[in-house]
Amino acid sequence: MTVFQDRGLVKEIEDILVRSAGLSPDLIGDGTQDATLEELGLDSLACMELQAVVRDRYGVRIPEESLDMSIPQIVEHIGAEIAEAN
Repeated sequence: MTVFQDRGLVKEIEDILVRSAGLSPDLIGDGTQDATLEELGLDSLACMELQAVVRDRYGVRIPEESLDMSIPQIVEHIGAEIAEAN
């Protein structure tokens, strides 16, 4: 995955988190890149929504422990799964 594609995927995941999982857009930014989804205020129901959208859109399953992952970790996981499938 190229840097450009990776940035695009980051933006898409952030968009999913805001639109589908209820994350406040104010919480997305450079200062929160290392925060886990739980630290950003998401609960298990919001994570299930993220998992469903990612599975439908990319055909990739996000681990059950995604609340303990940061946005960059989730993007890395999705990118690796997509690359492995191709």
